[in-house]
Amino acid sequence: MSVVETKVPAGFVPVYTRPKSLSDKRFTYCPGCHHGIITRLVAEAIDELGIQERTVGVAPVGCAVFLYEFFRCDFAQAAHGRACAVATGI
Repeated sequence: MSVVETKVPAGFVPVYTRPKSLSDKRFTYCPGCHHGIITRLVAEAIDELGIQERTVGVAPVGCAVFLYEFFRCDFAQAAHGRACAVATGI
């Protein structure tokens, strides 16, 4: 994968910055899916609350199983339909 260099105009104010609790990996969700928006909102909340070091996520079966790659925190995987039970146990 190549890296594209872009010149930043003088006076440029960044509108979007990647939350620190997200890794550099690009999302692999399907186009039009809202999982990416939810993932970003959760990452922003983790950063805002300053709880990244104390956060343990629980990934269920399905598209959310990719969360391991997107977040910089610990994760556990739950069997189908058991994410809430696993999270309660943690």
